Amino acid sequence: MELPEKKIELINWLTRQDEAMVEKIDALRKASMESAYHLRMGEKLESKLKRSEADIESERIHSQEEMETYFKASLISEGKTSNLD
Repeated sequence: MELPEKKIELINWLTRQDEAMVEKIDALRKASMESAYHLRMGEKLESKLKRSEADIESERIHSQEEMETYFKASLISEGKTSNLD
């Protein structure tokens, strides 16, 4: 059976199920999506977190005001003064 046929068969079956079964299937779907997200993003987030913690410990941090001043100066040097404020 091809994938489109399987999907239609599953939809047809799902329409005949009671609310409890639909809730179980929805919970499974959500858990599956969360699991896939954590597998995809987990290592990236963990790596960024460790790098951020190391930056804080090494005092490689900047205030919001310092960042705004830096980016405004960058825009001015590029002649993009209409993007300020």
